[in-house]
Amino acid sequence: MVDLVLTDDCVYLDDLPDSVEIEIVTPLSEMGRALDVGTAEELTASATLFLDCAASVARQMPQDLAEAVGDLRFAHRGYVARQVSPHVHQKEAP
Repeated sequence: MVDLVLTDDCVYLDDLPDSVEIEIVTPLSEMGRALDVGTAEELTASATLFLDCAASVARQMPQDLAEAVGDLRFAHRGYVARQVSPHVHQKEAP
């Protein structure tokens, strides 16, 4: 999504509805930064922020972007669940 929306030529970004652009550009930029130089925790936090912001404008997104957001949401849930699960089991162990 970072490469799709935040390209050098800004054509895709300029074609987005203003409401979508306003909601997703900053968190998507932060996610791109976390992908480039951040930690796993920073990437998880920025993805969470992005997904929260994108939820309110999902119906206004182009189909390809909406599908990518859906894919990220699905992957993010699985990743977060795997991160929480080991900690729960460790606390329960004697």
